[in-house]
Parts: sequence; C-alpha cells; structure tokens
Amino acid sequence: MCKRDDTRNRKLRIVVKLYRKPFTYWYPGTDAISKLIRAYGKVADNGDFLVISEKALAIAYGYVYDESLVKADEITYALTFILNKYVWGYLLSRYIGIKTRQLLLSTPINVMARHKKLALRYGGFKHFIKPVSEAGIDAKNLPYQYVALPLNDANKIAQKIYQEFLLRGKRINVLIIDTDRAFKPKRLSGIVFSTRKSFIKGIIDLGGFGYMIGRAFPRLFKVYPTPVAYYGDRISLITILKISKIARKIIGEGFGLNVYDMLSKLNKKSFEEVTWTDMSKIMHYPAVLIKVIKVINQC
Repeated sequence: MCKRDDTRNRKLRIVVKLYRKPFTYWYPGTDAISKLIRAYGKVADNGDFLVISEKALAIAYGYVYDESLVKADEITYALTFILNKYVWGYLLSRYIGIKTRQLLLSTPINVMARHKKLALRYGGFKHFIKPVSEAGIDAKNLPYQYVALPLNDANKIAQKIYQEFLLRGKRINVLIIDTDRAFKPKRLSGIVFSTRKSFIKGIIDLGGFGYMIGRAFPRLFKVYPTPVAYYGDRISLITILKISKIARKIIGEGFGLNVYDMLSKLNKKSFEEVTWTDMSKIMHYPAVLIKVIKVINQC
C-alpha cells in the first residue's frame, strides 16, 4: 500500500488486451467513423479505449494542403537554412538523432522553406523553430507535396465518434493521438509539455521550445506520443498518456518514419512520382482498440 503523501511517487501499471484491425488507406472524403464501427463495433465493450491516429483522421476529413502552392520569401529561405541545415543539422545534431539529421541535410532547401512558411502561418514562431513536423504538419503517407494539417476540431470529432458508438449501445472512450513527442516532467503530475497543439487539459503546447527542453534534458522527462483529444470517462492525464504510448507502439508508421522511407518502400526517386494510388499499396493501422484488464498503482 502507498501512503497518502506518497502519491507523487506512485507508478501506474496498466494491463491491457489489444485489438488491431487493418484498414485500406483513408483518402480525403473517407467516412472514417463508419470504417471504425465496422472494424471494432462488434468487439468493443463499455469502457474500452478506441485510439486513433490524428493524421489518418486529418486526411479523411480533408485537412490536406499542397505545399507546392506555398511561396517562400528570401527571409524564410535564409532562416530555414540557418535553423535546419546549420543549427539543427550541425550544432544541435546530437539532440535530434541520426535519421532526423539525415532528413534535414538531404531535403532540398526550397522544399523545406515552403514547409517552414506553412508552419509559421499555422503555428507561429514557436513552431517554426522546431526541426521537423512543425505545428503538427506532417508529410508522411501522402503523395506529391501534400501534407496533413492538424485537426482544428479534434475534440468535436472525438465526441462524434463516441456518440456514434453510443447509438449502437457501446460506451467507449475515444482518444486521438499524434506521434509528435510530449514530455512529462518526472517530478510533476498533471502537466505535460507538448510540441504541438492539444485539446486535453494539462498539456501545454510549447512548440519548438518544448522539443528543445525535452531533448536537452532527457533525464528530467518521460516521453510519450501527444494525446490530441479525448472524450469518454473521466480519467487521469497519466492514464491517457499510458494508453497513448501503448497504442502508439502498435498503430505503426505506414510507409515509414519519414518521407524518404516512403520513397524507398515505393521504389520512387522523388515526391512528384508518388501518387494517391500508391497509398493503397500497403495496409494501414490507423486505429486500435484497447481493453483495460487491470490498473495497478505501485509505490
């Protein structure tokens, strides 16, 4: 038993049973809710967690943008070169990992500058300074120079999914997550620093500053994927984080961790060669169902 004044030091362990169903690619205009009900409606029970990739939902709901339409100015080009090619690519390269560094150094500056310009428009300067996936904008699993924008109504979509399952007699918990990192201070409860926007109370979007802090002081934080929106039973933030981390491991990355992994798997040489049809060449796992068997508080 933990003493009452030891709450801060408790460790939460969750025992779960997982269900993962394959889906075809969710093109823009896909009725994602119908597909979720068809896949998990029969196996879902009251209290289960349906965890869904925000990016898959963003594409299905049409939150996509063609970055080739973005006109980057000379100032954006210069700042992008200094930040991504020099600061992150060389000075701070030890904080971002080998794959991210390779991505920054190999991406043409004109492509990168357009991405930065869009990030500045959607997220402001604090997201502009992040090396990759700025403002939650992501180019993975998309053709040409399309990117997925973050959902600006993720909380409403989570509620809609909850209601549709409830109409079928299933009271499930709906959690939408993103692969972008969130950092929870080890000595603080109820607060998390994210690198992108979240609709969940206690998660503070620090953009690139959150990325810097989390990467520079890894011993002070526990790392999780970012919970973007949640609708369901009242649970603690740490439980949401734990469920997000469990789900993240089995949802997968589709074509890979970045756009160059996608090019490699498709045997393509440039973004322009990748088509919408290519997206259906593999099965995707944008959502998983998690049944919580037991929750254990350990001192």
